[in-house]
Amino acid sequence: MKKIETELDAIMLFLDADTYEEKYNLLGVISEFASDHLVNTLAASMDVVIPDGDVEMRFEQLRDCVATFKRFEVNRR
Repeated sequence: MKKIETELDAIMLFLDADTYEEKYNLLGVISEFASDHLVNTLAASMDVVIPDGDVEMRFEQLRDCVATFKRFEVNRR
């Protein structure tokens, strides 16, 4: 995995992840970059809206959304 040094690196890795499993695991690594901008960007990439509030709570809500998507993900390879 590419070294994550900036919020932009975190966003790019999230967008490049092939599965929701990868996205979910990545959220654990990029939590240090948690910000409203990051949450809004990642949520928008998944077509979900995370309500305003405390940034840590919003980040956890994003993790919950990714976990839900992950549960229903089907690999058809």
